[in-house]
Amino acid sequence: MADRKVQRGVAELLTKYGIHTSPTPVEPIARSEGIQVVRAPASGSESGFLLRDAERVVIGINSQTSRRRQRFTIAHELGHWKLHDGRPLIVDHTIRINKRDQVSSAATDYEEIEANAFAAALLMPAELVQAAVDREQKTGIESRDDLIQALAEEFDVSSEAMGYRLINLGVFTS
Repeated sequence: MADRKVQRGVAELLTKYGIHTSPTPVEPIARSEGIQVVRAPASGSESGFLLRDAERVVIGINSQTSRRRQRFTIAHELGHWKLHDGRPLIVDHTIRINKRDQVSSAATDYEEIEANAFAAALLMPAELVQAAVDREQKTGIESRDDLIQALAEEFDVSSEAMGYRLINLGVFTS
């Protein structure tokens, strides 16, 4: 059920913006959805957050992380925006916030798992990844690491993210 919710949310965005090639333009998608993307340096392990209230939606990005990490974080926060209500934070009025930090990467929180799956599917759509794998294998790519690196560059994601995606798509076994 959750997987279908993730796939449906990703498909809606990919279809709406006519995404048929890589890399997925996640920041323009966010901006087109009326979401403000703001970058600022942050200390600690926080990569980003999604803040929503009655008047605005903001994705905050830690500008000290790599560009590819920032792309994943934007996609992750888009996942929260599309799939989750957020957790209340009381300032002088109620706002909803999701943060991307060490918990997000630990795969222990259900919403974080969904947001990570959403980000992976948005940045590395299964059909596009499979087509790229088939194309690269026809060129006689030498090794698993070479394939991961070539696809990571094509999809503008980290090698780690691409490696996980290939495992999750069944291209590789863990």
